[in-house]
Amino acid sequence: MSPCNDSDCTFAVTGVCVRGNDPEQCPFRQGSAEAGGGALSDDEELSSQVTGSHHGGSDLSPGAAVLSAPREAPSLPTSRTLSIVDVNAMMESRPTTLIGVLGLPGAGKTACLVSAYLLLAKGQFRNFSYLHSETLRAFEEIAIGSRTWSPGEAPAQITAHTTMTDDREAGFLHLRLKHQQKESRHDILIPDLPGEWSKALIDRADYARLEFLNSASVIWLVVDGREFVEVGSVAYARYRTQLLIERLAALLGDSRPCLTLVPTWRDAGQFPLAEYESLKTEGKKFGFEVTLSPVASFSLSEGVSPGEGVAELIETSLVHRSEGPEFWPVEPTVEGTRSVAAFRSVHEQ
Repeated sequence: MSPCNDSDCTFAVTGVCVRGNDPEQCPFRQGSAEAGGGALSDDEELSSQVTGSHHGGSDLSPGAAVLSAPREAPSLPTSRTLSIVDVNAMMESRPTTLIGVLGLPGAGKTACLVSAYLLLAKGQFRNFSYLHSETLRAFEEIAIGSRTWSPGEAPAQITAHTTMTDDREAGFLHLRLKHQQKESRHDILIPDLPGEWSKALIDRADYARLEFLNSASVIWLVVDGREFVEVGSVAYARYRTQLLIERLAALLGDSRPCLTLVPTWRDAGQFPLAEYESLKTEGKKFGFEVTLSPVASFSLSEGVSPGEGVAELIETSLVHRSEGPEFWPVEPTVEGTRSVAAFRSVHEQ
């Protein structure tokens, strides 16, 4: 049946002509004689539908598209990790806390982030509630391994090893949280980096990919807590962590954000206080303040809850700020100089 020329026609929906005519005899149908010109043949009707022509006429201009583009439903924006460009734009638009993360392969960096995400999803993130994230899809991708446990059997490794599409640039995860007691809102950016980057920093002084750490308010040094508990591995684990602190000092230049030592696998044993004091002393040699914040991203121990220490790690990271330069330092006067600073120094003397 030919289409109707009446814009108010509802025959296609109701099956009844809006004007009360017999559909076969309605004068507004394109194929009727009353509509002008007689009925189209099957070939002419098909041609009219494709080209928009009627009896050889056409509204198309030379070079125009034969068919209009289909109407597409709006789609959600991509929600994977943010790039350096995205991070810079966010930090320029509103107050944002950038947390740096370093740690050797298998230390538990990604597991810590997954644990934070799952606790937020369950409303069990101490003192904080979830507001927004620009990278929900990225969080879901790294958390999917924790949702596929075999019945009655815990997996040997809960999160997949971090790999990056672009090995030259970091990918950042974003969280916007609300502190329930202080009513304050915090935008947090945390990179999810493969441990090979930290290994390359230690072994080859590969600084280029980690330049963004100069903008970090605090840096997590994530270590496998089990290696510091076991006698056979503690010496090597301490040595590698000391090298990481030394390399980090060279990378940051004069900047000295707070370093937070984050031993994972809190459920496997208490981090030795002597080892913390040793690394704290090592940090002071390079001008760092080192704090301790052990976590149990996931736990198989009855005495330690899953996610223990993760919320506290985030909260302490939000209060640490690297010290800025003195706003107006007093410098010694130089004979013959004419400057406000020099005048102030002479006047104060």
